[in-house]
Amino acid sequence: MNKIIVTIIFFLYLVFPGVSVSGSQSVLIQNTTIMTVSDSGILENTDLLIENGLIAAIGKNLNTNDAKIIDASNMIVTPGLIAPHSQLGLVEIELERQTRDDSTDHYSAGFSISDAFNPSSTLIPYNRSGGITSAIVIPSSARSIYSGMASVFKLDGELVTDSIAKDIAMAVSFGAGSDSRASQILMLEDSFEKVLRFKDSREQYSLIADFDYDDYTIRDLEAILRVLNKEIPLIVRSNRAKDLLRMISLSNKYGIKIIFYGAKEGWRIADVLAREGIPVILDPMDNIPDSFDAIAARMDNAALLNAAGVKILITSQSTHNSYLSRQGAGNAAAYGLPQDEALKALTINVADVFGLSKDRGSIEVGKSADLVIWDGNPLEVSSFATAVMIEGHSISLISRSRRLRDKYLIELGLK
Repeated sequence: MNKIIVTIIFFLYLVFPGVSVSGSQSVLIQNTTIMTVSDSGILENTDLLIENGLIAAIGKNLNTNDAKIIDASNMIVTPGLIAPHSQLGLVEIELERQTRDDSTDHYSAGFSISDAFNPSSTLIPYNRSGGITSAIVIPSSARSIYSGMASVFKLDGELVTDSIAKDIAMAVSFGAGSDSRASQILMLEDSFEKVLRFKDSREQYSLIADFDYDDYTIRDLEAILRVLNKEIPLIVRSNRAKDLLRMISLSNKYGIKIIFYGAKEGWRIADVLAREGIPVILDPMDNIPDSFDAIAARMDNAALLNAAGVKILITSQSTHNSYLSRQGAGNAAAYGLPQDEALKALTINVADVFGLSKDRGSIEVGKSADLVIWDGNPLEVSSFATAVMIEGHSISLISRSRRLRDKYLIELGLK
């Protein structure tokens, strides 16, 4: 009977791994090195007090009567890493359509994925154990040049989790594909012009329940209007330097805010990107000229962009391995990106660009206690997270893959 109970418990851990293991009690982290990713820099032999899910105090020799004590001597504390571009919670198995909620054939610009997010996805604890505590979740490319709207989620695995921020950006793709680049630019311009005409007569159109403006629904038009009103940025997936310049010209014409994703040839126009104040989301590990859109790709792209004054955000191309953004940041540091800037690209830069820096992205009093305790330099692949906290809750590092690993190690007598 006991064996059956143990089997059931093991199965539940496989299916629902990584849930919160503590409440909102006070926590005092002692004697640690804190990479604040703020003006305070790196603080050594310092304590950090967490109360009610927030960072309550930072300093030496902090005292508290009822807090749980964590001795983090010889360890490093950083803010929780933020995935700036992923389909976490939307995709389980890439080649199995029934496990994907990241695209649609019915909407384009107005497609919001906020109601499709699955906090119980097995990919969440897997990436969270690598230090990812929240993610910008973005639809994949679909039938339209527009992919849809991005939302932000914390990765605590709780069923009651709502988005931290809903529909905060819109994504498009521009570059090599089935249609000419010239056609893609015209499609964007046409959609912007249609939206401007819709804006002038939106009350009239709103009275028509099934109104359909060519390929766009009212939902799509309202979403694009938010871009034109500068309420949200446009994330542009593109790599070729000339394509980036074309999109900059278009953004200036219509007065919209853009963020580039990919930008393998971004270093070629680094001065323009810096002057225009355009952030770039990139994967330093994706540095091979694997297409005609990325012939000029190079390993020090991140370093060159940063040196020019471009705000960079570091991601991983694979949603399944979003946590490898940390390895990408370390790789960028190996090719000239300062280590403090590499850590910013995983944390505060992401929070700044997507309007989350009031609550997340750095270790400062009053901010959400999204924290990771590392056993070494977080930019080294040989370092691992020993503890992860989201809003002050200690989160289990157990994932389905780790359970399966341990199961077979035990069966082989290796553990």
